[in-house]
Amino acid sequence: MNSNLRKQILIGGLVGILVMALTYIFLGGKRDELKALEAANVELQKEVDKGYSLKANAEKLKKEIAEQQKYLDALIKIMPTDSDRGEIPYRMKKLADTAGIDQVSFVVGSPIKKDYYTEHRFTFNFRAGYHSFGQFASLISGYEKIINISDLQFKRVGSTTGTYPASVTCNVSAFVYNPEAPAPSGAPGKAAKGTEQGD
Repeated sequence: MNSNLRKQILIGGLVGILVMALTYIFLGGKRDELKALEAANVELQKEVDKGYSLKANAEKLKKEIAEQQKYLDALIKIMPTDSDRGEIPYRMKKLADTAGIDQVSFVVGSPIKKDYYTEHRFTFNFRAGYHSFGQFASLISGYEKIINISDLQFKRVGSTTGTYPASVTCNVSAFVYNPEAPAPSGAPGKAAKGTEQGD
């Protein structure tokens, strides 16, 4: 092999290496862009997966909300209205007569406001037998609206063989639904109302 051919091969090899080096250098930016695009694609896929997951959860949550709303609507139907609450003393008197006990008196308590309902409490005093008062409590448990008996106090009166051997005091509460949640304290509506009253 003569020296010219060797030089040509050497020069050709050097030119090839130089072209490869220049190609690597010039394409370096494109490689970085490709890596950035691949990374962005991975992040985008994560967001898409997250979106599918949120959609599935939203459908599940919507069903749960619908079920809870049905339960709430059913509960509201059995909560006493204001007119039901006004009839409580009359209704208790009828139940007492049915059970064979004597309603002596009742006192209407102050309303107790809660977030979504108002408790209206009545304090009753009865003359009763223990068995007949148990029957009265059973009749109350069958009442079509939500009411509650609390603070039962029995006091023996006279002979245990009499018609009414005990004096019974108890509270009967009716829970009236408030359709709107209470406004936060210091709400503009309250301040404006107070101003009007002052005028």
